[in-house]
Amino acid sequence: MITDTAFYRNPHYHEPSDRIDTLNFVKMEEVVKGLYWALLNLSADGSNDYRF
Repeated sequence: MITDTAFYRNPHYHEPSDRIDTLNFVKMEEVVKGLYWALLNLSADGSNDYRF
């Protein structure tokens, strides 16, 4: 979990209307790409060692 504010971004969160068709997969893809980039760039020496 990156944040605990999903209810601000999705009005269907934990409601009966919370179904797969209400999710924004394009936005989720961008979040995953950003997290991946951030993790790769956390290497202290810049070696980009891809082992986590």
